[in-house]
Amino acid sequence: MFVDKIILEDFRIYYAYNELDFSKSSKKNVFIISGSNGFGKTTLLNSLVWCLYGKLMVDVDEKFRKEIYESGGYKHFAIENLNKLARRNGKYSYQVSTTLSDIIIPSLPCKEVKITRTFDVEKGEDSVEVLVDGMENELTREVGQEIFINDFILPKEIAKFFFFDAEKIVSLAEIKSIDDK
Repeated sequence: MFVDKIILEDFRIYYAYNELDFSKSSKKNVFIISGSNGFGKTTLLNSLVWCLYGKLMVDVDEKFRKEIYESGGYKHFAIENLNKLARRNGKYSYQVSTTLSDIIIPSLPCKEVKITRTFDVEKGEDSVEVLVDGMENELTREVGQEIFINDFILPKEIAKFFFFDAEKIVSLAEIKSIDDK
């Protein structure tokens, strides 16, 4: 599975429309995201986890569980994700989309899957849309988008091995006891 594109609209520090293109080619297929503290690296990572799992992100990593708990629950956590400037300018929703390719789904040939999660601050709820090759799919309607993502794209129990930042790498490197390892 490859992440081809991420679109963030008014998610945390990402104001308005922001598109990151990770299209691979035969000459480049590794992307390194770097930057100074506070420039959105961890927010980008969090946006992917939120896009895929929404309120179920508490099951991906203790870090997300703690952040949601400290916010006062998922609804408060999600409301806080709306970009402050967008809120001042009268916007009441934000969204994150990710386009994935090279996904092998049994009995469902596809070139790409696009997942878009939107949170409506006024309603206090999010919605998710899954498009397979640009169209709604019978399987996603039948099992539901959340189950489709977890069962056919990336199970949340495995996601913790894919979505981690430099702080997590440092904490793993500093583990001393065999029990913690």
